[in-house]
Order: sequence, then C-alpha cells, then structure tokens
Amino acid sequence: MTRLTALLARRVEIPLLAVLAIVIVVIGIDTPSIWYDEAATIVSATRTWPELWAMLHTVDAVHGLYYAFMHVWFDLVGYSPFTLRLPSAIISGGTVALTMLLASRFGTRGFALLAGVVLITIPRFTWAGTEGRSYALTALLAAAMTLLLMRALDAARAPSTRWAAVWPWLAYAGVGLFSVGIFVYLSLVVVAHAVTVVVLTMSGTLNRRQLFAFGRTVVPLGIVCIPFVLIVAGQSGQLAWIDPISQRTLTGILITQFAPNNAPFAIFTWIVVLVGITTFIVARRSSTTRARAARYLVAWVLPWLVVPTVVLVLTSVLITPLYSPRYLTFLMPALAVAIAGGIVGLGRLTRLAARLARGPFANRMRSVPWTALASVAGVLVLALLTQPSYESQRTTGAKQKSSWSQAAWRVGEVASALPADSDPAVVFGSVAWHPTATARVVEYSYPWAFESLDDVALEKPVGSLPRLWETSRPVDTPMLEGHDTVILVSSGRDREVNERAIEAAGFTESDSWSYPNLWVKLYTR
Repeated sequence: MTRLTALLARRVEIPLLAVLAIVIVVIGIDTPSIWYDEAATIVSATRTWPELWAMLHTVDAVHGLYYAFMHVWFDLVGYSPFTLRLPSAIISGGTVALTMLLASRFGTRGFALLAGVVLITIPRFTWAGTEGRSYALTALLAAAMTLLLMRALDAARAPSTRWAAVWPWLAYAGVGLFSVGIFVYLSLVVVAHAVTVVVLTMSGTLNRRQLFAFGRTVVPLGIVCIPFVLIVAGQSGQLAWIDPISQRTLTGILITQFAPNNAPFAIFTWIVVLVGITTFIVARRSSTTRARAARYLVAWVLPWLVVPTVVLVLTSVLITPLYSPRYLTFLMPALAVAIAGGIVGLGRLTRLAARLARGPFANRMRSVPWTALASVAGVLVLALLTQPSYESQRTTGAKQKSSWSQAAWRVGEVASALPADSDPAVVFGSVAWHPTATARVVEYSYPWAFESLDDVALEKPVGSLPRLWETSRPVDTPMLEGHDTVILVSSGRDREVNERAIEAAGFTESDSWSYPNLWVKLYTR
C-alpha cells in the first residue's frame, strides 16, 4: 500500500484523471429512468439479510456478492437513483487509475496517460458507470487481476524471500475468487491469463518456474470455484432472454460490445487497433527493444480481448446461449490499451513515412513530433465520436427506453392533488418486455411517489418468498371496495383486462397519460 501511495504521489496525473473520470460519469447520472436490471438490484439489496440469502438459493446467485455490497451501501446512505449508481461512477475512476498503471507496464508515462483518456471515451465504459449493476466493478477487477498477475510473475522470477514469492500469488487468487463471486464471467479473464502465460513462456519471456507458479495458483482457484459455478449453472434458466448466436452476434462483437448504437466510434476504433497490429508487425523487424515491448503488449492485451468473447460464442453455439455484449464490459481496460497502442503506432508509422520523404520539406517533416500529434488527434476524434453516446446515456429513456421516472412523477403529482381524506388505490399491470415482473417495479424504483396509495392487488410482497419479485391477485370488485379513486400503472400487454375489472367495480376513467411502453390512468367513482 505504501509503495502504491508513493507511486500515485509521483504520478499525480493518475489520481487526477481518475477524479476527472468520476466527474464525467456522475454528470447527469440520475437523469435516466431506472430500468429492469437496476430494479432487480433495488429489490434484492433492500431485503433483510435472511430474505436475500433465501432468494439467492433460487435466483440471481451470480449477483449475490454484488447485492450484498449494495445492501451495506444502502444501509449507509439510503436508496435513491443517485446513490444506486454512485458506486459504479466511483469504481469507474478506480478503473481509469488501474488502466493507467497497467499501460505503464507497456510504455511511457505519456502512453499510460493516453490509455486512461481513451478509456474515458469508450461508450461502454461511461455506460457502465451509470448502471446500478456490477458492470463497472467487473472492469476494475479485470484490471486488478491483470496487474496482480504481472506482479506475481515478476516475484516468481527471482524472489528475494519466500514470502515475497508467495504473497502476490495469494493476492491474485484472492482477487480472482472475489471476482468470480461478483460475476462468474470474470473467470474468463483467468482463462485469458493462462493463454498469455503460455505464450510468454513459449517465447522465452517467462521461465518454467513462473509457469508452474501460475499453475499452482490457478488450479486450486478453479477447484474452489466449481461449487459456485454449479449453483449458477443450476439457475441458468434466468438467462432465457439471451438470443442464440446469429448474424446479429457479429454486430454485437464489432459494435455493441464497446460502442452501443455508435457505429462511427466502432469503425474508427477498429481502424486504430488494426494500425496497432500493423505497428507490431513492423516492430518485430526493427529494434529489439521495440519488438520486445510490442510483443509483450500484444501477449497481454490480445488474449484478454479475444478469449472471453470466443469462449462465450462457442458455448452459446454448442451448449446454451450465454453471449451478451454488456456482459463483456470487463474487456474495456484492454481495449483502451489496444487503442492507445494503435494511436501511438499511427504516429510511428507517420514518422517512418516522414523519414522516407524527399524534397524541400523533408527535414521539416522529420522534425515534427508525429507520435504526440497522433495522440492529440486520436483523442479529439474519439471524444467527438463518443459525444452522441454520452449525451444519449443521460436522457430519460436511455435504459431500454424506460419511462418509469415519468410515470412515477405523474403518479406522485396525481396522488398529492387528491383530497386529504381520500383513500386512493393503485393497481399495477404488466411491464414491457419482462413477463415475470409487474409495473410494481416503478414503485420499487420510486417509492416516494406511491407512499399514500393502497396496493390492493399485492398478495405476497418482495422478500416474503424466495424469489425475485412479488406475487399479485387479479383485480376484482371486492378489493376495490372502500376506495373512491384508483390509479392504474401498466404497459399495453394486459392493460385492457385491468381496465375492464376496474370499470366493472363502478369506476370511470377520468384522465390518462401515455409514456413509452407505459400508461398511467386515473379512475374515480
């Protein structure tokens, strides 16, 4: 810890850029409406500990450790859309810092700074920072695991003491175990690390002692994780929404995985990465130092980018669909380093072309700092291309076109305008795209809007059963007796059924409001 503190004190740009990343992500973080996945976090993390433990035996064990973390967080600060997403924003800053430390292993101080700035421009990264889910944390943990493995391999080469050779591997195993508990897909980072270690051993960069040390750590780690993986596999039915592999998967890999709905950003990124690969090929034929550095970077970054995607796609084809672009958010640190390498490579290729120039401007061309210019130009282009994504991530309907915040605001406004002696009821119908839940998710997300309303159809509330959501009864006349006002919140799937039931109880529609995929209707006697 002391060594890390001293490093950050010397490299002041690391904490400064991390804080800047947090500020960039936090801006407008509570503007988007809560959506289904975040509602799952809310109803899970706000249960009692026994209720959460019971639920995890039947569903969402894969997110159990994250729910436990958020449970503690809500106990400290309370729940609101802002506090739900704030941990992800703070974690994003930490990911920037770790990515810069990681990039320092491959290049100069300027290269590390470039990688950190590039990471902030990646749309998937800024998206993860606004999610009340574990995606931002997976990116941080992937970077941390990679740094710890590098440290462990260095220690295994020539350890000063036995403890100095052991503790980095214990740290790597501990963080690896925690990472799998946070999100089981992070086990694929360990698989990518295995590929890296084998490649570096075959190339002579690592020796057999380092290879065996890695094996002695990873094999027990895998054995310890097997029971948890089996539990998660037993709940795989909750992933039934994932589409089978199709032509759309290619779009997911090339675009959605890191730049949702932003093809220009993706195209530019792929061009830059291909330039980086070209630079690597050129570097192999140039100076030994540059060839070694390029080979080292590619050996670490390429498996991290490729192996998890390939494994998930193959598993989806051969066994069951598991591939979802957002589940690979933990690739973003590697992508940032790869993009930074491509930008630097573009500068080096330009400088090489300038050296071959002839004519009156040849000397002037050779004196231009092409690498620095390429870095500035690359960052400016990335910032320009990511702007539409950044702005769209801070609109009300940014998350699955959710309009829950608008509906909740309307309900709160209607409820507050009712007479003080009224006894209004609320009925929740369906919610778009999610047949196992109801529009009651709006209440979980914005509870203050529903405090004065009587939820007449609720049968078993959240937490009373070992399942994610509550159970409800169909609306009928007896349950509406004693109420003079009813507010219906529903999507279009079963709205008419509830409307007929409410009207059959003697109510008449007096007002209605339509939002994307959601309706709010007011009924009075």
